Amino acid sequence: MPEPRTEKAKNTRERIVRTATQLISVKGYFHTTVDDVLAVARLTKGGFYAHFDSKEALGRAVIEHATAVFLERVVGHVHRFTDPRDQLHALLEAYRMYAVGRAFDGGCFFVNLAAEMDDQHPEFAALVAERFAELRALVTTIVETGKATGAIEPSLPTEGLSVAFVSYLTGTMLQAKVSGVFALFDAGNVVMHALVDRYSLPRASS
Repeated sequence: MPEPRTEKAKNTRERIVRTATQLISVKGYFHTTVDDVLAVARLTKGGFYAHFDSKEALGRAVIEHATAVFLERVVGHVHRFTDPRDQLHALLEAYRMYAVGRAFDGGCFFVNLAAEMDDQHPEFAALVAERFAELRALVTTIVETGKATGAIEPSLPTEGLSVAFVSYLTGTMLQAKVSGVFALFDAGNVVMHALVDRYSLPRASS
């Protein structure tokens, strides 16, 4: 559907997307109905269908919104640093803050959606898989830059670390969500920070 033309219409669309994102993060996509979204957003069905022609269209917008939140809170924090060693440490801390700060009411939106989608919705499953692949690619880029600039030990298996990082972050998020113990990140990050340090080369003295 075309983008909203007025500020009011834009705000209404954003309200629908934000509301749906939080509901889906808690209840899941399949258990969240359009009526649920409208009840919380205090809108009529006419108001909804003026912006989305289906629940699936809303789902795509929700994934796009959740991606923007993740990029701002996690990737944006990583890019505040220029040294690859600092960026890897920053990624661990940014994801921990993203988890503990409950950017989404139900925990990590993409971890939840990945568990729900599986083979139930190939399109959405593929979109979630892309988000995980992008996170692995971020780690890969950081590590390869570190190797090229003499910041990271060349023997570090790049692909192995990217898989280990994303598996640790998403796996710990899943454990934290089901147990309600987000302090798991505090304990786990100690080990992951030590792993980064293990492969970090000494910094040049100023």
